[in-house]
Amino acid sequence: MSDLSPNTVLGPSLLLFLLANCVVLLDLCDLLLRVHYRRRPSGRDDGIRAPSVAWPTANWAPDTMRAELRPYALVVSVHNAGAELQDFLTSLQPYQAQLWVIDDASTDDTWQRLQATKIHCVRGERNQNKPGAIKHLLTVLPREVVTVVVLDPDVRIRDQHRAGLPDLERALLAFQRSGMAAMCPRIAIRRGGWLARLQAFEYWLAFDLGRRSLATQTITSGIAVYRRDALARILDAHTLSIYAEDLKNTLLLLEHGERVYYDGRLIFETDGARTWGGWFSQRVGWSFGFIKVYSEHWPDLARCCRGRPALIIYQYLVYMGGFCLLGHPFKVLSVGLLAASTASALHHGLGLPGIPTITATPPAYVLGAYLAYTAYALVALRVGVGRADRWYLLPVVPLYFAYALAHLAPMTLGYMNWLAVQLWGRRLYRDHYESEACLAQGPSRGAPS
Repeated sequence: MSDLSPNTVLGPSLLLFLLANCVVLLDLCDLLLRVHYRRRPSGRDDGIRAPSVAWPTANWAPDTMRAELRPYALVVSVHNAGAELQDFLTSLQPYQAQLWVIDDASTDDTWQRLQATKIHCVRGERNQNKPGAIKHLLTVLPREVVTVVVLDPDVRIRDQHRAGLPDLERALLAFQRSGMAAMCPRIAIRRGGWLARLQAFEYWLAFDLGRRSLATQTITSGIAVYRRDALARILDAHTLSIYAEDLKNTLLLLEHGERVYYDGRLIFETDGARTWGGWFSQRVGWSFGFIKVYSEHWPDLARCCRGRPALIIYQYLVYMGGFCLLGHPFKVLSVGLLAASTASALHHGLGLPGIPTITATPPAYVLGAYLAYTAYALVALRVGVGRADRWYLLPVVPLYFAYALAHLAPMTLGYMNWLAVQLWGRRLYRDHYESEACLAQGPSRGAPS
């Protein structure tokens, strides 16, 4: 007679199985909600996704668009830019008249290189980090400039070479006519090895599913378009930290009743982390910045979400506060159970001696979690990635479960860094963005999600 009773099936074994699949279940629930709420475009080109709001100038004649486009500026802060500076300036040659660069107190020859060019450049007397440098640069821009595109020196604009205006100016005209405070473009990772592919998949989902689903309350990125007066106002209230600057900007805008949308037709390319060590340190900084900014704005979040659409409440309260923060310990326990299940699989399946096993975590746990997450990744590839990139990213689908679990280590360390600062005033780990100047100002740069 079988010893499986209802209490056995619905008791500890089922709870352990659900806990072992915690990461799968949370990501799957999130995917289903994003797909449901994401506004479906009226048409798609290969690799081009429609914005989260209407594209009001799509059918305008090029001459009309040029006449309607109001003055704009591309602004960037550089510090010891070195060899990458010339490549960056060359890539923006078509926008030389609109480009403004502030040298954030470089100690190399960056300022001399800038002076040798014909672009607008400003010298910062002391290192202020990106938000502080951009704030200073806004004070010297011509008064007629109404739109500001904030860049980093490692990004390149990807133009789809459609008829009429370049993608940047088409997007800026649509943004200016929208009256909104900010617009988030799509950030794409340049093609490369396995790590680059994994990050490219991650960025596709974070932008085309995550940000596009949020309509007019989306999250900006480190590369973003702002209405000048809105950017100046939030930088006045900003801590000028480079940690989670995108999230900080978004929350300040939402608190002022402003709107932010996503436009996947405007694409900026950047390099992802090039080594696993750099990736780990980067993600520690992202997690530290996230919990830092979220804790600072928590008292105002509930008020800001009141009366907003259901997905906005989900994004800023349930997903960020619940899944990312309160759910994190359960995800860590999930990894422990999966590790124990893997040990059981190695012991029983391969007959490897000397591996301790736990009866409560059979091999089926890790196998079920892997198959479920791989199925999730296949669905996400279909609904969250443009057709042009699907075959390129398909080989990383079988690896994406391990990649998702790998995030938990730097995330945990980032959260512990924040807790250590609260308790002892110092961090446990020196992350990718930390420097003596950053420590003095409480730095912040944001993640894709």
